[in-house]
Amino acid sequence: MNTNFKISAVAAAVALLTIADFAEAKSVDVRGRMHLDTAAYDSDVTELGSSTAVRRTRLGMNGKLDDTWSFQIEYDFAENGTSANDVYVRRSLANGTLTIGQVKVPMGLNELTSSNAITFMERASSSNVTADSRRIGVHYARSADNVLFQSMLYTRGIGSGRVSSADAPMGVAGRLVFTPDAGDNLLHLGVSVAAEDRGDYNSLRFRDRPEVRPADIRLIDTGNLTDVDSTFKYGLEAAYQAGSFSVEAEYLSNNVRRSEESNVTFDGFHVQMSYILTGEKRGYRGGNFRGVTPKGDGGAWEVAARYSEVSLSDGSVMGGEQNNITLGLNYYASSNVRFMANLIFADIKDGVNGSEKPKALALRAQFAF
Repeated sequence: MNTNFKISAVAAAVALLTIADFAEAKSVDVRGRMHLDTAAYDSDVTELGSSTAVRRTRLGMNGKLDDTWSFQIEYDFAENGTSANDVYVRRSLANGTLTIGQVKVPMGLNELTSSNAITFMERASSSNVTADSRRIGVHYARSADNVLFQSMLYTRGIGSGRVSSADAPMGVAGRLVFTPDAGDNLLHLGVSVAAEDRGDYNSLRFRDRPEVRPADIRLIDTGNLTDVDSTFKYGLEAAYQAGSFSVEAEYLSNNVRRSEESNVTFDGFHVQMSYILTGEKRGYRGGNFRGVTPKGDGGAWEVAARYSEVSLSDGSVMGGEQNNITLGLNYYASSNVRFMANLIFADIKDGVNGSEKPKALALRAQFAF
């Protein structure tokens, strides 16, 4: 294991333990999660060896700085790497919430749903290759009645590299969510846009795994696009929940504008549904779905299915297309402990190694606090 990683992990653990000792006095809570995955593959063209991986190991803290400002700091230490997740300060402002630091760019229901609460082990490929995830910036959100608006001015993410002589990327994003009155049920409708000037960071690469991680092999890949001036992305999202049943659909598009080659557009969508057999209802707050809390000591069981498509081929770029069918079974031992099983049928066209149809059985044990 890398020595610097050992030092970083030990230092973080000591710091968190010290903070925990004074949590009550300083209004600080320690937080974390661990997701342990294993998968067995039925390979086709590309050899995908069965493997086990720690998908996430996060430690962090959040709390109150004073009567106005709160904060959160969280890092991931999984698999010999250290990366920043949410790192921000936050306060109420003008009937809304102002956040300064690194948070997720407001785009996509699937992306903005916590990894502790997503229905499947991995997000849909269209979300993985399109949504910007976390960036450094200024985020403002405001809701009124059944309308939520989120906006963000952002630049690069923590750890993406600094170049003293280069202009950093600058982007702006907005998301509008409407939840009309549906009686005892929930109807969620959303639209989002994000435009980014890449500055001097003109190289981008889009690729993805077949919605399962342990083998860590991407089967669709654009390669490095070195002449990217800007990107313009938009998304459409919809969801409906009636008691224990829920259905979700999302479309995402990414127009990549290039200086020396023709512009290209990559897009994709997913549709998924789930049913909680034991009668619980998935939580929902702030424009995103939350986790499941079992009603009794026996836990909660959920079955789910998803179909997804994404295309990374357009014009002179032939990154391939990926269509997936995923069947899921989730057991919630408590609101903080979950076990997951996913059966994935992937269909790759014109990918890294041509066309192929691998399958995978993936399992996860996770806890969060």
